[in-house]
Amino acid sequence: MKKIDLNPIDHVLSVVRTAFDNNVCGTACIGLEEASNRILADDLISDAFVPEFPKSTVDGYAVKFNKKPCQCTLVGKVDMGEALDIELKENTCVYVPTGGVIPKGADTMVMIEDTCMLTPTVVQFNKGADHRAFIIEIGDDMKPGQLVLKKGTRLKPQHIGVLASLGKQRVQVLKKPKICLISTGDELITLDERLSYGQSREINGYTLTAIAEEMGLEVVNRCVLKDDYALIKAEIELALKMADLVVISGGSSVGEKDYTYDLLCETASEGVLISGMAIKPGKPTLVAKHLNKPIIGLPGHPVSAIVVFKLIVGEIMKTWGHEVKKDHKVMVKLTKDIYAAEGRDTYQMMSFEETAEGILAHPTSGKSGMITLLSQSDGYVIIPRSPGVIKKEMVVEGYYLD
Repeated sequence: MKKIDLNPIDHVLSVVRTAFDNNVCGTACIGLEEASNRILADDLISDAFVPEFPKSTVDGYAVKFNKKPCQCTLVGKVDMGEALDIELKENTCVYVPTGGVIPKGADTMVMIEDTCMLTPTVVQFNKGADHRAFIIEIGDDMKPGQLVLKKGTRLKPQHIGVLASLGKQRVQVLKKPKICLISTGDELITLDERLSYGQSREINGYTLTAIAEEMGLEVVNRCVLKDDYALIKAEIELALKMADLVVISGGSSVGEKDYTYDLLCETASEGVLISGMAIKPGKPTLVAKHLNKPIIGLPGHPVSAIVVFKLIVGEIMKTWGHEVKKDHKVMVKLTKDIYAAEGRDTYQMMSFEETAEGILAHPTSGKSGMITLLSQSDGYVIIPRSPGVIKKEMVVEGYYLD
């Protein structure tokens, strides 16, 4: 029998964390050029000294350590990428550009701005120098055995640079989990179909694809189906063979043609784990398990689908070892009282206005299912079911829909 319980969000996320094993998708070794935004599968341990030689952080002169101003004879110049075969003596110096190799015998670098040329071969040092000033030592960046990046790190451009500095042409990353997205509804048509009176263009597949790919999922199939029990069941069974995660948008409530609950009871080997969540929007949310694969039933309304998808699928991805980008958090001042739905944590859509006094949060309103709730909203504020209200002028946490 269909049912919708008010399971607290924390309980739902706890069930998700404990129900599904981590790292079900395995790993892959890929080229460094492909590694941006992928998840590091293992700790990265340095196997080399970086840098492998002492180098200058300034344009200037390498000299023996001297606390007082002095004059030195210029005996050479370091070219970038080469070492000078010389050892400095007292009262001699060598010109070294930024990044150049510090010659043997040098104790410090002096910036060129603190010197002047008296003759083509004599340099006046106008001030004393600290010992080892402006020198990056061997291994200052990294040493063999040093933990450089932790596994689970989403590789950003700066991380790619670190890998390159260690000579890593390939890197072991988590495979992208595969996801199938199924949208259901007699009223839905695809974008290449002609719109008739009473029909709606299907949008959840497009919005959820964009979110899924940003999370690091690979969308292997996306389809739109009429409310036909046998047809949807066949598609779920096919999706479970193709993907690590299946998401069904629509049909999760208790209406006459809301088949998702019954379908999951019949199809999922472990049955339905969660039926209903104490959240608005998104109350008729379903979580089922087939072998070790999650099947998520989402409400069909776009805002509900987005909110619940980010919560549930984001938690699954974290359980599988993936770093999930959080919505950007800011402090905002409310311009109106806002209220939670009875017994539910409420995600209130907001437009944010940046002012000299801070960010003002204006509630955006609209009836359930209205697309303009998305287009007119910059983000949201969460109203806890207890106390159930946040008053005008209060400063609270707001989240941009990143």
